[in-house]
Amino acid sequence: MAGASFPRVRLYENDGITLVYEFESILDWDNSPFQDPITFSEHNSLRGQGGIISEGSQAPFDFPLNFFLTGDDYEALVAQMNALPNTIAMNTQYVLRIDLTVSTTKDLKVKRLSSILFPITNTKKKVITFQEGIITFRVDVWA
Repeated sequence: MAGASFPRVRLYENDGITLVYEFESILDWDNSPFQDPITFSEHNSLRGQGGIISEGSQAPFDFPLNFFLTGDDYEALVAQMNALPNTIAMNTQYVLRIDLTVSTTKDLKVKRLSSILFPITNTKKKVITFQEGIITFRVDVWA
C-alpha cells in the first residue's frame, strides 16, 4: 500500500469481502466516521406524553460522501454516471470501509436510500471529463 492516498473509501457487499465499488477521489464528508456512537435511542409515546430510553443501542445516521468521477471524454463519463445507480443499488446492505491510515480502518454498515446527485451548479462545473457526485449512505440500518 506504499504511496496510497488516504482516506481510501471502498464499498463491499454485506460479507465485507466482495468489492462493489472504490471511490477514487473523495472531495468531502462530514465528521460522521469519527463521531462517538450514540448509546441510546428514544421512543416517543404515541399519545405525546413522555418516552422510553433504550440504552446501549445506536440510532442510524446519514453519511454524505462527495466524490469525483473522471473519464477520458464526455461519453465515458456519462457511462459511469449512468452505471453507478445500478452498481450501488438502493436498499441493499453494504459495508463501507474507510482506510484512515495504513493500519486503521473503519467499517460502517450502510444502505443507499436516496438518489445519487451529480450537481452542475455553475458553468465552471460542466460535464466534460470530470463530474462531482454526492451519495448519501444511511449508517446502522442493518445488523
